[in-house]
Amino acid sequence: MTTSTTRKLPLWQVLSYGTINLPLSFIGYPIVIFVAPFYASELGLPLGLLGTMLFLARMSDVITDPLIGVGSDHTRSRFGRRKPWIAAGILIMLMGVYKLFLPSAGVGMVYFLIWVSVVYFGFTMITLPHEAWGGELSASYHERTRITGARQFFGLSGLVLATVVPAVMLGRSGGTMGSVLEMLAWIIIVLLPICGAWLLWMVPSVTPAEVKKEVPFMSGLRRMWRNGPFVRMLLILLLAVIGETFRITITLFYARDIIGIGNLGSIYLYYFGVGLLGIPVWIRLGNTIGKHRALALSFTTLALLSLVMLPLGKGDTVIFIILFTAKGFCFGSLQLLPSAMIADVVDVDSARSGKSPQGLYYAAAGVALKLGMALGQGLSLNMLSLVGYQAAGGSSASALGWLSIFYCIPAAVMFLVALPLVWRYPLTAARHKVIRARFEARLIANREENSGVLKP
Repeated sequence: MTTSTTRKLPLWQVLSYGTINLPLSFIGYPIVIFVAPFYASELGLPLGLLGTMLFLARMSDVITDPLIGVGSDHTRSRFGRRKPWIAAGILIMLMGVYKLFLPSAGVGMVYFLIWVSVVYFGFTMITLPHEAWGGELSASYHERTRITGARQFFGLSGLVLATVVPAVMLGRSGGTMGSVLEMLAWIIIVLLPICGAWLLWMVPSVTPAEVKKEVPFMSGLRRMWRNGPFVRMLLILLLAVIGETFRITITLFYARDIIGIGNLGSIYLYYFGVGLLGIPVWIRLGNTIGKHRALALSFTTLALLSLVMLPLGKGDTVIFIILFTAKGFCFGSLQLLPSAMIADVVDVDSARSGKSPQGLYYAAAGVALKLGMALGQGLSLNMLSLVGYQAAGGSSASALGWLSIFYCIPAAVMFLVALPLVWRYPLTAARHKVIRARFEARLIANREENSGVLKP
């Protein structure tokens, strides 16, 4: 077991840390894009009610995220704080994916709610301790961007590979969304245990030097509320995730019914492929102009691209692909930069308290993330249902007009509202360096006091 430092980690260790995001991408991608259309179009469940079930399942994370975050902060085992939670999450995830992606004929809403909730719970048990672990691997402002970049590299690599499956399956005669989910399920069942075992074996557990005793839950909550940069970060996350999830959830419907693209899988191959290529660019920008300014640039670009798409219609396939791919370039920034910024704001708390509640902070960020996803999914599907949109086809011209508006406007509005918050974000690299220096001085003083060394 090691302690976190400001040194540069070996590349092999950074890459080993990110590997588990490869199979996890095969899970998150289809849940947002294919699961609801599959259960609505091929199993006949009401679209609006599916949106409500997704909302309820996501809202359960408001309870489970803090429990998992605090639990992983307080866990003491010979395997470290985070590893036992990740191992248990892998087992839960495998069971949930099998049941959700491979349902029997005639399943209903209760079945859907139970198993999508199990998948979300397993996902949280893996990702939340994993992200907190990444924040502990190094205390360096720029090294944390590199560590998060490795996680997102494997995440986007997984998304690129995951898009090959629908591109191939839907390109076949008689290909269905059910066949796509079946193939994805078996890939996950094989890859997740392998990548999980590699992560747990190759990356050392970390005990931050500042951890002296457990962080009381209520005390941690009070300190989080007084942590100005973190509260601002939560609001930024919430706004961005609502807008992006709202758009992603109805992308399949928009591409099929507005643009006329039957096989969206091949388009997503470009989207995530360009996103993968963009990761080094966002890392470089984050280290050059600051993470918050790079994120503000991404928000501005995404808002403009969404608004430009509003006039598109049948036959505008080439323009749609170009604009959609440009959005993909920004996708990596939404995954990379906020996570690295959250690791930095924990240092504000640590400098004040002498403790490192990474899990608690990532749990709070997870609640904002899941709440944003719940609202984005629930609102988009229910609003489409209210205007008379038919997931199986045959929607009226009025409903299709609303589909275009819903796809383009809400996301742009959310990014523009969040833009001034992220542009004026106060925790810069220079400010973080001052905080870490103050904190390191405090640690040295505490060690001297505890060892009986007299200070001059």
